Amino acid sequence: MTVKEVLVYLLEYTYERKDGAYPPLAIALAGLTAGQASWKPTPERHSIWQIVRHMTQWMEAGMEALAARPQAYADLERSDWGAASGDEKEWQADVARLQADYRRFKERLQAMSEEDLAAMLEPYRGIGRYPAAIRFIKTATHDTYHIGQIRYLRALQGAR
Repeated sequence: MTVKEVLVYLLEYTYERKDGAYPPLAIALAGLTAGQASWKPTPERHSIWQIVRHMTQWMEAGMEALAARPQAYADLERSDWGAASGDEKEWQADVARLQADYRRFKERLQAMSEEDLAAMLEPYRGIGRYPAAIRFIKTATHDTYHIGQIRYLRALQGAR
């Protein structure tokens, strides 16, 4: 198996394909209403909706880095974790945006050669360098963590 094949597998099972006890993002978000998505267990915690927006922001930053347009980490942190409105259309639009970003992220990976994946990139403006393949791993592991949070927040609300 090539590095690229491993990364495609990782993305598919993080975002779209179920593998045993590990539900992908698509299943974690399926059927959620804006009300469920904006619910917080306590005021200082994040809602599912905020988590979705957070995942979207950082995936988009990863795609910018892959296009040699790294963003400033501090700017991303400042704009992170915005409040959710509770509007159903807005919720559906945010879910659709994350899903579209995932598809573009996967397509970007599939278009890359093994040499491209080994090429060094700057993940955030002025913050080190690492091989492009690592950007895909970091995004998938970051999002796997948040998928677990989403599943837990669903369970706290009695949703499966």
